[in-house]
Amino acid sequence: MEQIKQNWFSSVEAPMQVSGRDAVSWDASTDLVVVGFGGAGVATALQSLDNGLSVIALDKFAGGGATTINGAVVYAGSGTSVQKEADISDTADNMYNYLKQETEDIVSDETLKDFCDTSPEMINWLQEKGVKFGATVWHKKTSYPGPEYFVYHSDNSLAMSYKKHATPAARGHRAYVPIEEGRKATNLGYSIFNPLKQSALDKGLSLETYHEVRQLVVNDNQEVLGVMALYFDDEKLLKKYQKLKKRAERLLMVLPPILPGYTFFARRAMAVLEKAKALEAKRSRKMIEAKKGVMLSAGGFIYNADMVNHYAPKYNASLPLGTEGDDGSGIRLGQSVGGKADNMDCISAWRFINPPLSFGRGFIVNKQGKRFIDELVYGATLGVEMVENQDGKGWLILDKKLVKAALEEVSGGKALNFQRDLARLNVWFAAVKSPTIEGLADKLSLPAHALKAQLETYNKAARAQNGSDEFEKSDDDLVEITGPFYGIDISLDAKLFPCPALTLGGLKINEATGQVLDDKGGVVKGLYASGRNAIGVSSKNYVSGLSVADCIFSGRRAAQHISGH
Repeated sequence: MEQIKQNWFSSVEAPMQVSGRDAVSWDASTDLVVVGFGGAGVATALQSLDNGLSVIALDKFAGGGATTINGAVVYAGSGTSVQKEADISDTADNMYNYLKQETEDIVSDETLKDFCDTSPEMINWLQEKGVKFGATVWHKKTSYPGPEYFVYHSDNSLAMSYKKHATPAARGHRAYVPIEEGRKATNLGYSIFNPLKQSALDKGLSLETYHEVRQLVVNDNQEVLGVMALYFDDEKLLKKYQKLKKRAERLLMVLPPILPGYTFFARRAMAVLEKAKALEAKRSRKMIEAKKGVMLSAGGFIYNADMVNHYAPKYNASLPLGTEGDDGSGIRLGQSVGGKADNMDCISAWRFINPPLSFGRGFIVNKQGKRFIDELVYGATLGVEMVENQDGKGWLILDKKLVKAALEEVSGGKALNFQRDLARLNVWFAAVKSPTIEGLADKLSLPAHALKAQLETYNKAARAQNGSDEFEKSDDDLVEITGPFYGIDISLDAKLFPCPALTLGGLKINEATGQVLDDKGGVVKGLYASGRNAIGVSSKNYVSGLSVADCIFSGRRAAQHISGH
């Protein structure tokens, strides 16, 4: 197996081959073992418990994964109870017509239709498990609404090019959090994860945190029988390990990566993490039998630099978006027993420029000084186009009135703190200014004739107000740009405008059951995958809340098959 020779397989071992279940001295036995306890893991566990199975969930860290740092958004439609309360009209066919544009052929039409058809039931299920949603609506385009709003267009549905195929409907369902807490916009995903976790614990879940699954156990027929995990059986060592981890986390949060001085604290954090790593050698082994199956739900691989460089080197300069647990170990465990990984070069790069809305009313150019997109598309759509087709380069062109309006739009609590700070930072410290477009082009090292021609073309469409923009930007958002001119570097490697990214590829699965598939399309017996460990509805193009929704959908779907329902 060629992949296992790669150095990024160092934390995953080749499978343990045994003659049968009786040949292993198991430390614990259960119906289902869940590897990675984030959104997909908790959904799998909870549905399995509802169906009468026993479940042991293992997490390399404290649990929660990237779901906890999500903005508490679940993508749902087809007429959910929340949409109805907010007086939003939507149907399953309309939701499908929109999502087909985003998912393309990453999943079958049947799977996408099932995802849309069951979307209202998913929201009901989450509410039954204790997740609360608000119903106040933000109707305009934004990457993330103010804390008073809980339903919004978290996708491209308002863009003219998408409206041709589906009627816009707000489908971003934000879980309810108090407004002041929401303004900080940090770790809001706990409002989704914590109720599900508590519900699972109440139903008898056995949750083992700081248990790293290093190896799958298989029999002679390559059926997965269980797992081998490493854990601290010395409580004092575990507490020391946790203390070091928390200290490193605090050091990394002293300054944002975009500010001078961050490197100093990052190096100190790395030194602390090395001490924690040394303690891992003192862990003990635990063998856990899975009588009905093992679920891999351990997140993506954006925090594994070797894997990113191997599969998607274009994104090396991005800012990893996720948690330390997104190290690819779940995918690698699947590969270790013959599971086929797919779409591994597909990364979602988040180049969000709105809010402030006035940033989106400027225009963006590439190295040739030419526009390449409607500036008000969803930020991940912009980011991926910029990286994949524009060499990762882009500059936002504004004028004085748009800059002034942008600063006003993020002042006085009208935007979240990080949105306000990022807009101010780039206007005050990153923007290049010139009274003429030729002078701006010179300062940005762009071809002056091309940039001037682009300005004239953009202004002509703005004056006409007749839907003539070449990228189908709405007339409402086309604004004539006049000097003095401002340019802001929004490239993938822009020093003051970081571009977060997450991975979308994963293990190929039987879409009806969640079972992992091998190179020949056969099932790896006893092994399942969900969330970002698997190919799912969010594995082609990302929109806010779709990954969490897919975690819930794919985890519950697999649980039904494991349970025989």
